[in-house]
Amino acid sequence: MKWARSAVSIFGELTSALLFERSLADAIASPENRLGASIRLAAETDLEFVCDLYVDDPWLWLGRSPQDRSAREHYLDRLRRGELCYIAMVDGRIAHVNWTCFSWGDALPGHPIKLRPSEIYTTDAMTVESFRGKGLHALVLSTMLREARERGRRHAFTLGQIDRPEALKGLHALGWRECGRVTYFLPRGMTRTPFMYRRGMTEPLFRS
Repeated sequence: MKWARSAVSIFGELTSALLFERSLADAIASPENRLGASIRLAAETDLEFVCDLYVDDPWLWLGRSPQDRSAREHYLDRLRRGELCYIAMVDGRIAHVNWTCFSWGDALPGHPIKLRPSEIYTTDAMTVESFRGKGLHALVLSTMLREARERGRRHAFTLGQIDRPEALKGLHALGWRECGRVTYFLPRGMTRTPFMYRRGMTEPLFRS
């Protein structure tokens, strides 16, 4: 996959996205808070930092290019339609950001994941580089899953990328299991893509 991505990178992005699921009825671990982090919900005033954190990662950034600052409106829309952005603070600094979506969420290009009343979708987890490897993702995600369960949600989905093995290892450790995968090629300048290959249970990604 890596060599294929490199070969076609001049024309666009070749990606293999993995759909993970997790029952919220299962036990949700309470990871050690090694950094003494506090967790709060983001406000609209936090979105500039969120954008600065995401801008160099094409998997997370919703703009057409790193210079497209109108992407902020997409994250603002998330907040205003009731999706939740969780922020971990360490020593007064934002150290980690993650989202829970309850209605729909940005997933594959041109194909948002549409959620049923019992479901959530977690997306766009990112840890500030200086805080990586210290358990913040697990700490925040466990909080998100428990609070979703308290709201009556019973099932969670998230996406991973095949070329991010450390992130995938973390998902498995937190009780997620891969249920399907989709391979696609997104030509440069396009926002919607045809799908080259689908395997397993991918139905949540293609609901009408």
